[in-house]
Amino acid sequence: MKVYRYIIFRSLVSVLGVLAIICAIDFSFNFFSQIEDIGEDYSYRDALEFLVASEPYRIRESFYLCAVVGLLAVFIDQNFLRAFNNLRQAGLSKIKFSAIVFIPVVLLALLSYEYIVPDLTRNAFDERKAKVSLDFNQTPKMIEIEKLESGGYVMISEDLSLTFDADGKVNIKNEYSNEFSNLNYNANLKYLTFSELIENSSSAFKNFNLKVNTEILRRSINFIAYFFIFLIGLEMLLSSNRSLNVNRILVYGFGSCLIYRFVESLVADSISVFNLSFLLQGFPLLMIPIYFLVKRRLTF
Repeated sequence: MKVYRYIIFRSLVSVLGVLAIICAIDFSFNFFSQIEDIGEDYSYRDALEFLVASEPYRIRESFYLCAVVGLLAVFIDQNFLRAFNNLRQAGLSKIKFSAIVFIPVVLLALLSYEYIVPDLTRNAFDERKAKVSLDFNQTPKMIEIEKLESGGYVMISEDLSLTFDADGKVNIKNEYSNEFSNLNYNANLKYLTFSELIENSSSAFKNFNLKVNTEILRRSINFIAYFFIFLIGLEMLLSSNRSLNVNRILVYGFGSCLIYRFVESLVADSISVFNLSFLLQGFPLLMIPIYFLVKRRLTF
């Protein structure tokens, strides 16, 4: 049991260490971006308070990246590697170990979408906007345009809805406006909690529903890709520990995670732009057969 506690503790400490480094880098860059807004109504203290309050929101997208890099980096420690090999000889599988150390990160990431972070983020951005922006009281409104089967279009907002066709005929209606005003819409869906997204996932507006369902699926299963990215990296480390070094871990860990994040964003944007099925955002599930295929075909 002491060995179990040791490897789990060291693994989580390594993840927290990488997270702290990423937070420090992100905080530094964002602090310099705030300087241009410093003035009579927005002081350095206000900027620091905003950055501290919004840091959980900005770093949330990097939880899994920190987990992959941190869990791979801990294997550089020879004491940890010996303890891990002893547990492997006692029957601990690589997948079981990966699940044990990854579950706390997954829980933290998923809970951060529902609790504390969303409200903290909204309050931080609202307070900053009140001090920096001149049009704080002008609440942004959403407008959705849909094509009708008749060939015309309908444009809906909270105030009214109107239809227009190719001949220029315009009819003002209030057919959808009441339902539209009840939507908990935010221009940045990443601000919304899981419950808010689910609440609005079956509205009468197809474009909005598509974005909401895509975001729900993205949040729910994207950890699967990072989990198997880590497993592939672990296979590589354990089979070539003679050439084990920090540089290779950083290149693989950061490189793989950043490539995946790019692909993830590309898929999400493509779904929205081309009106594709939101189920395409479930592509991280493909990492499961890919991992076992790579493991069987190649010798790391």
